[in-house]
Amino acid sequence: MPWKNGRYVPRLRPEPAKVERQTRRIQVESRLNINEINDSSFTETFIQRIFAAESFSASFLRSVIPDAVFSVKSGLRSLFSPGFVSSEMIADNSITGSKITNAIKASLINGGSAGNHTVSGIKPIDELICVFEQNGTSGLLTDLTSEFSIKKADTISNTGGTATSGDKLLVFYLSK
Repeated sequence: MPWKNGRYVPRLRPEPAKVERQTRRIQVESRLNINEINDSSFTETFIQRIFAAESFSASFLRSVIPDAVFSVKSGLRSLFSPGFVSSEMIADNSITGSKITNAIKASLINGGSAGNHTVSGIKPIDELICVFEQNGTSGLLTDLTSEFSIKKADTISNTGGTATSGDKLLVFYLSK
């Protein structure tokens, strides 16, 4: 109860021990077989009549559903498969930002000595897919991905790696 010293205190959560003592446990004689539930039992009208609008907020669900309930192992992950949530279920203006239109980015830059190289637009949260060195003389491509990492905005680095002076680097990354 959200009462403290005889006064109502909003948003005060009861102590778990008190809730445990006040909660009645109901013993179920037998489990209900899934085949005993009609497909039309839980209609939209029934659910709306039983539950108040917005009663299942994200914070409420997070507090009552244990971690890992929606996992591949439990089989409930399929609830979140494509098509489960339709656009009618998403409130207007609840999702901001634009859809990803070109998540994989490519940049052709000049090589140089081992160390920092500028890749305009790359961010630390992005994921480096691959870095190819194009030999300036032969034109052959060499995969140097394992030598590189994103160090900071607009910068990849291969400190202590291969010098690529006179060559081009073809950088592919996933823009997140």
